[in-house]
Amino acid sequence: NVGLEGVAIGERAYQQALAYAQERRQGKPLGQQHADVPMVPIITHPDVRRMLLRMRALVQAARGVCYANAAAIDLARKSPDDAARARAQARADLLTPIAKGWSTDIGVEVASLGIQVHGGMGYIEETGAAQHFRDARIAPIYEGTNGIQAMDLVSRKVPMQGGAVIGDFIAEIRETAAACENANRAELQTIGTELARATDAWEAATRWLLERAADAPNDCLAGATPYLELSGLVSGGFFMAKNALAGAAGATVQDEAAVATALFYARNILPGALGLVTPVTAGADALYALDESQLAP
Repeated sequence: NVGLEGVAIGERAYQQALAYAQERRQGKPLGQQHADVPMVPIITHPDVRRMLLRMRALVQAARGVCYANAAAIDLARKSPDDAARARAQARADLLTPIAKGWSTDIGVEVASLGIQVHGGMGYIEETGAAQHFRDARIAPIYEGTNGIQAMDLVSRKVPMQGGAVIGDFIAEIRETAAACENANRAELQTIGTELARATDAWEAATRWLLERAADAPNDCLAGATPYLELSGLVSGGFFMAKNALAGAAGATVQDEAAVATALFYARNILPGALGLVTPVTAGADALYALDESQLAP
């Protein structure tokens, strides 16, 4: 679906930004500003490294959401067991607006970061970085805008089976968080702790929506977009944690990279979930505080 388009564009933007950062020399190491010290590749600068890691982690998390969505769709169609097909269909229904909405937002953010890594050259057509951003920007629009995806998630998917479908998914995430917390490795423990905290936030926001869905639907829709972002952050964190557990059991450079990338996601991206609960649960009053006529200058 369009979610994978966001992932694909984000991946290409990351690859190009990484290659540029490895080649482009500018600046010197902190504290080594002597004339005889050569310029260093910009990938050595902390903020450039932060942007690249954010790009890498977000793309991997969004890819996990999209792959899980695709797997659920396949099981819903092909599983020989009726009950398994029904469970898979429910999971696919839940993940579809997250995959479409959050993953395309990630594509836009990652492509924008790609321009930033390039600096001024990112704004020049010949580099191709700006083209990635233009290609990514249509994805949140043309297969049902992401506002529609958020409304679908809040008004139709969260209430499925009285909230049991999303409740089952949250319980599965908690199992993975606990597995990380109980692992004999500090990085995994940190990942598990941060995932558990973010899941608490998602569950609190979800409970609020379920309690008000019938009596205050407009209040629920007012927080739909931040709820979609919250759902994506936690769902993506779940798949990053699973990657980390698998990586910790391996011994290759790629396995260690999986752990390190998941740790970055847990420390630098997942905490953003906690700040989204208030916009979901208390944003409606401020949203409607201004009359339409007052929106004009």
